[in-house]
Order: sequence, then structure tokens, then C-alpha cells
Amino acid sequence: MRRLSPALFLLILGCRPPQVTAEMTLLVGRPADAITLDPARAYDTDSAEVCEQIYDKLVRYKRRTLEIEPALAERWTVSPNGTEWTFSLRRGVTFHDGSRFDADAVLFNLERQRDGAHPYHEADFASWEAAFRNVARLEKIDDFTVRLVIERPYAPFLANLAVYGMGMVSPAAVRRWGHGYAQHPVGTGPFRLVEWSHGDRITLERNPDYWDGPPAIGHLVFLPIHGARQRLVAIEGGAIDVAERLAPEDLQFVALHPELKIERVAGNNVSYLAMNTGHAPLDDPRIREAISHAINKMPIVKMVYQGLALSATGALAPSSWAHIDLEERAYDPMLARRLLREARFVPPKAPLKLLVMSTPRDYLPSPEKVARIIAHNLAEVGVPVEIIAHPLAEHLRRTSAGEHDLCLLGWSGDNGDPDNFLYTLFDGDNATPGNARNVAFLRDPKLHGLLRWAQETEQQDQRMRYYAEAQRSIAAQTPWVPLAHAQVVLTHRTHVSDIEVTPSSTSYFHHAVLEPR
Repeated sequence: MRRLSPALFLLILGCRPPQVTAEMTLLVGRPADAITLDPARAYDTDSAEVCEQIYDKLVRYKRRTLEIEPALAERWTVSPNGTEWTFSLRRGVTFHDGSRFDADAVLFNLERQRDGAHPYHEADFASWEAAFRNVARLEKIDDFTVRLVIERPYAPFLANLAVYGMGMVSPAAVRRWGHGYAQHPVGTGPFRLVEWSHGDRITLERNPDYWDGPPAIGHLVFLPIHGARQRLVAIEGGAIDVAERLAPEDLQFVALHPELKIERVAGNNVSYLAMNTGHAPLDDPRIREAISHAINKMPIVKMVYQGLALSATGALAPSSWAHIDLEERAYDPMLARRLLREARFVPPKAPLKLLVMSTPRDYLPSPEKVARIIAHNLAEVGVPVEIIAHPLAEHLRRTSAGEHDLCLLGWSGDNGDPDNFLYTLFDGDNATPGNARNVAFLRDPKLHGLLRWAQETEQQDQRMRYYAEAQRSIAAQTPWVPLAHAQVVLTHRTHVSDIEVTPSSTSYFHHAVLEPR
């Protein structure tokens, strides 16, 4: 394969090479650009990954673990009843614009998400409602101490504070840019924004004053290169240093290449076909069960994932402490046809709308190929389907609004707590059209009670019992056809080292090292 210089390849893509400096620049090629760089508004992996380089949270995960450690909060205490969390903040930290990080900054960040009347609240804040709706009030104790009071004990609370949506933004920058802040991000993190040229590149530079030590690299550039084969050509030719989400069928070539290295971890993720339980005929659980028996997952796992995934029976990956072995819904077209007859299914005049993203994800590397397999399976049992593909941002907008009958989606866990999957993706609290994460629009009071009880107890064995019952209840109602739990795979050239690849599909570059070639 002919090698292209980095500058030539970027010009072919319509990109300008980053400015050459005395410091090393790391180039990352990935399928899509970020949608927003306001962490509170982010809901996609591409946005979250960039936000994680720019912002810090009060707490974070220790490298390569799901163990919580201090970040912008140096320590914290919890009241005996579990409802008052007091955080002592790190002193001497400044935002990239020079403004001070302190208790006022924390209250500004949290209030703008919590309070719908806040002058800088946005209707599409994605994290708060799913994870922090039970925050009752926020208190400033002194300049470097804050207290968060919650309505009831909430076991996932600390883990949720470590996710990207809780990145601390500069109040001064938000006041300056208002609704346009998402294009001008200012955090306290290891990298700061130089330029975001939409659809072309995001350029970050090292924060030399980072409280946890500046990065080893001078610049970090994210390049949207939409085709998997284009990303393969780019990294093989040396035009980029890192390639995300290469096609699984190309990884055999990568494994044999002397200048390329593959990093892979078991993903904390799931891909699924959601059925909109609010739309006829999918409001009938017998028809949903029939659809589950009509879909053959074996060719999806073998052909699409090339074996780099496990067939899924539920939302939780086997690595989750709350995972239970659920019975696999067997591929059985004859049973599917019988169930449809018993439900008196009549093919609708218009085919069912199957919405799918055109953008590959770690949890779903070839979405449209999977959609075609599913549409073929359903046609064989007499269920007509129309595939409607959109880029990721539009796909998420339409599915969260409930415009689909069926949709292909997935979820990469923001933290290691099963609540992040089961409550977020199946509870009626998260089924509000327009902001829904529960895109099956399942509303079940009994399930809601189980998930609430699991949130309110700290004992993991008791939480496990609630989650086991919840998973069985979800499986019985069949709002989804779970498809696969995929490995997270990242490819880089051998002169790059110490990139942290996580089960959540987000990579961290704070400690990345780029040796001269």
C-alpha cells in the first residue's frame, strides 16, 4: 500500500495540516466530528471524548479502573443518612481563561443544569435528569467547600459525578458566549481548545498549568475521517497516529503490520434493536416477542463484528457485577410466525420505520449492514420494514423524540454502575419524548419501583437482588432485542504509547507519549 505524507493525506481530505511547532502533535482519526463541546449537552461518544480532554469533574476514575478518586474535589464526607455530600475543593486551580475555580464555579455549573429558570440553562442538557433529578439543594459553605443535599439516599451518586456530563465549565466563558458556549469550551483540564473547524478538525493544545501535570504532547488534533477504509489508509500511510473504529474485517491486516498496534478492552456496552412500545402494533408484547424470535443474531456477531463481540441477552455486559444469565431468545422463524398469528397481526399498509444511524460506533461498527440483516429477517416472517438512515446527531434527535417504530442504537456505560444502564434505558422517568434515553418508551411501575429500591440501598448484595428481578422483568416484556456486547478497539502507530482506552469507548490522552519518528 502506497504511503502518503500526513500533509498530503490531510489535503486530500480537505483538511489543513496543523501548524508545525517544536512540540509533538498527535493526530486522531475517527468516524465523526463532535456535536457539542458543552459537557452538559453532550450525549454522544465523539463529543464526550473531546470533553474529557478539556474538562475536569469533582471526582474521576483512577486510571484503567472504575475506582473513584479525587479530582477537583480533594476529599468529601457523607452524612449518616446518605443525603448530604460535602466536598472540599482543590485550591489554586484556574480555568483556561484564567478565572478561578472555586465554590461559586461549582454552584454555577450545577445550578445551570438543575434550575430550568437559570439564565444559562439549556433545554437539551442530557445528564442531569437521568442522574441527578433528586438533588434538592446546593449550598456554599465557604469559598472552597460545597454541599449537595439529595432527597433520598442514592447509591450511584458518586459514580455519576465522575461522568463527562459533570465537567466543570468556566462561568465567565458561559456568561460571555451564552447559548453559543458549546463552540467555545473552557475547562480546567489537561488540554485547551485552539480551534474547532466543524467537519474538519478540533485542535487542542497542552495546558501547561494543569494541576495534575501537563501532558507530554503539545497538541492533540481530532480529525473526522468518515470512511473506515480511509482511516485505515491514513494510519497505514502515517497521515494520522491513531485510528478509532476501524472496520473489524480490517483488523487482521492491522495485526500483521509492523508499524501498527491494536489496543482492545472488553466494552461496557450493548447494541440493541428497540421497539417503540407506544406505537401499534408494537404495543402488543406478543408481537415484540415474535420479532425477537425472527432475528438471527449469529450472522450479526460473526459477520459484522468478526467475532469481536459477545451475543447479548440483556443490557448488562458480562463484566458488570449485576449481570445475570438470561435465556437467549432462540432464532425461530416458525415460532415467530405462530406468535404473529396468535396476536392476529395484520401487516400495516405502510412498513414499520426502522431508524438507523449511518455513523459507526464501537458498539455497532456497521449499523446499516445490521439494519439490512434485521429487515431481511422480519420480511421472512411477514413484517415489512423500511430502513431510514441518518447521521448520528439526527438519528439521536429522531429516536429520542419517538419518531421510530423500530430503531438500532447502543449504549456505552458512563460508569461501572448498573443503574447507568437499567434506570437510564428502561425507566419511565427517562421516556419523555424529546429527551428520551428509554427509546422503547417502556413505562412499568413495578420496574420503576425495583430500580428506585436499588438506588436507595448501599448494600451491593441487596442491589444485586433488585437488579436481577429487574432484568428478568425487562426480558419478559421484550422492549428490545439485545444484539451484542462489543470490544472497544483502538489502533495506533508504534511510536505512540500510553493512551488510556476504556470500556466506555472514550480514550484519554493526558499521559500519551509520541516518540519522534
